[in-house]
Amino acid sequence: MVGIVQIKSKNMMANKRNNPCPCGSGKRYKKCCGLKNKNPAVPENHIAQNNLNSTSSINDFLRAGAIAAGQGRFAEAEVCFRQAVKLKPDHAIAYNNLGLALYDQGKLDEAVASLRKAVTLTPDFAEAHNNLGMVLHSLGKPDEAENCFHEAVKLKPDYTKAYNNLGLALHDQGKLDEAEANLSTAVTLTPDFVETYINLGIILNSQGRLEEAVASYRQALKLRPNYAEAYYNLGITLGDQGKLAESEASLRQALKLKPDYIEAYNNLGLTLHSLGKLDEAGICFRQALKLNPNSAKVYKSLSMFIKPSDVDDIILGMEKLLKRKDLSDEDKIDLGFALGKSFENLAEYDKSFDFILEANQVKRKSYTYSIQNDHELFGRIKKTFSPDFFSTHQGSSNPDKTPIFIVGMPRSGTTLVEQIIASHPLVFGAGELLFLPNLVSKICAAYAAGKFPECILELDEEGFERMGSEYIEKIRKYSNSAQHITDKLPHNFIHLGLINKILPNAKVIHCVRNPMDNCLSIFKTDFKGQLHKYAYDLVETGQYYNLYLDLMAHWQKVLPGFIYSLKYEEMISDQQYQIKALLDFCGLPWDEACLAFHKTKRKVITASVAQVRQPIYKDSVELWKQYEKQLEPLRKVIE
Repeated sequence: MVGIVQIKSKNMMANKRNNPCPCGSGKRYKKCCGLKNKNPAVPENHIAQNNLNSTSSINDFLRAGAIAAGQGRFAEAEVCFRQAVKLKPDHAIAYNNLGLALYDQGKLDEAVASLRKAVTLTPDFAEAHNNLGMVLHSLGKPDEAENCFHEAVKLKPDYTKAYNNLGLALHDQGKLDEAEANLSTAVTLTPDFVETYINLGIILNSQGRLEEAVASYRQALKLRPNYAEAYYNLGITLGDQGKLAESEASLRQALKLKPDYIEAYNNLGLTLHSLGKLDEAGICFRQALKLNPNSAKVYKSLSMFIKPSDVDDIILGMEKLLKRKDLSDEDKIDLGFALGKSFENLAEYDKSFDFILEANQVKRKSYTYSIQNDHELFGRIKKTFSPDFFSTHQGSSNPDKTPIFIVGMPRSGTTLVEQIIASHPLVFGAGELLFLPNLVSKICAAYAAGKFPECILELDEEGFERMGSEYIEKIRKYSNSAQHITDKLPHNFIHLGLINKILPNAKVIHCVRNPMDNCLSIFKTDFKGQLHKYAYDLVETGQYYNLYLDLMAHWQKVLPGFIYSLKYEEMISDQQYQIKALLDFCGLPWDEACLAFHKTKRKVITASVAQVRQPIYKDSVELWKQYEKQLEPLRKVIE
């Protein structure tokens, strides 16, 4: 988990900065409470002591609200700003400040309403557009937030904080190149803006430019040596580089500077787990929970790594938290999946499924999706990458043999296969990379067709070769010395025709698993991002699985011999034989480390992280039969 530092742009000052400061110091407001980061010692009953009432002016309430907000007394600030908008309903600054006070109390929907009012009253209010975008981003609406930030920088071209926030919104939509460009603009505008170096580092990390990300975090530390967030994110990237000991040291430094840093404890636990320090990892997770007993995310981490032998304090704590009426949908989802896993570990399958189903239902209600869209997409892919396409596109391509693509449905064994291959001394395991989808988006944006797969038909032979070279350039930033680098983004199965064209010497491993087990495992997983919208309804999951099978059959037909299919169950039953055959396909000599893959110390960030830290086990084979009754809707679709 990477900690993004989001910057808020507040406009909580009175219009008349030369007036006496309401804190009673005798100084002017701009020389006292109006100073940046100034938090005067104003008593809790500030409003009453200063006789703010119906006879006070709007500026009195704006000043008092600004002071209260600056001291973290956001409920008091809200009271002041509500009085201000009551006195003057057309005051955009008052609505802006009210929106921020509501935001700081977690009242996000009310904050949006107040900030929309501010930009309606004053459409050229750049700060309000930025703040509205910030709240929308917090509500999980990065596309709407992006529009607000664009408007803010349009109105104020030197608005560093808005460029920073725009970069974050673009990042969350997977628009990494655009995100980098906007954060770079923020750095250019304000070279000492420390937080932007953190956010730029996060983007560079997502692009696989790990050395550059490390340099960005170190620049932040140069500007602010005791910056816990910089050490935290540096630790994440060092872990991604496989430098686990350095990662541990950086995360511990973050905790030294910020002892209540819950995310650092959580990620230190993940790093220690990767280092095989299981007891220390458990201590970190429990310390995170001690700091925040109501953290659903920490409970979720604990459920991944600690298998209960009975209904213990972790399970009881999750059940108690789930009963809270003020629980957010996000926390309900985290706890539901965590409890589902915990009770499955206890072999209480009916209870497990009840929690899993509830979590999926909450998640499914949070977005719109139609399987018909994917049905049409897969049909267009088959039509575009037809036998005629390959017969008419036989020109030069990039001959590089570096990539090993590991594809298939999620939870089909892709993480296990990558861990086995990445244990070989000649291979670097890069994990789930977005390079290819991002290259496709970049190509499609440049052509009239505008969308995949039709935009691919616009490329000439030089364009295909250039695309392959750009991909190699990106993955080589993970390792210059490895003979092979893995890319295990499962959904690259939709791009196999393109991969064959741009990198014909790449290796492609297709992971296959029993359909019922595979779909059950998908249904039990809360995926990051919005790629797997089919995954939270049993019928839709089955329908998508059928589309995937049909597309893979197409690839096998038009690309004979290009794809190596590996069945999960066969790997489980005959590990040594299957690993040898797998290495032979990749052109790699036998190495015992691949057989002892669970001892390999590398960072794994997918839902399968716990499984690849132990020898191959058979528990998950035909697990679906424990849920046979509940999975009947799925079985009907698949069969």
